[in-house]
Amino acid sequence: MTQIARDKVRGPATGLKVVAALYAVGAVVGIVLNALGVGMGAMEEQQAYAAMSGAVGIVVALIVLAYSVFIWIAAGKMADLKSYNQALIASILAMLPCTLCCIVGLPIGIWSVVVLSNGEVKSAFTPS
Repeated sequence: MTQIARDKVRGPATGLKVVAALYAVGAVVGIVLNALGVGMGAMEEQQAYAAMSGAVGIVVALIVLAYSVFIWIAAGKMADLKSYNQALIASILAMLPCTLCCIVGLPIGIWSVVVLSNGEVKSAFTPS
């Protein structure tokens, strides 16, 4: 039964790692662009974008980078059927529309939550 559950979580766990990698790349690019002064603030005609430039943009990108690392780690635990709660939190974080990567994160996050909701999968997890 554990192998069946492991097979069911393999795809969503891999998908979460892809989402985490995309978020991390986006965050690093955001940090570099904001540090160079060519982030969203370069679009001066859009005041909302200007508010997300400079130090604020760097802080936001660091937050996205931190939760991308969490998603990556939790996806690894999900693949090993460890820490159900972390896997569920990572699935929800993947769905948040914080970056353009949510286009990928939303369906993968939903897929992960659906798989994690399966009783057979849920019971196969060991606490950690």
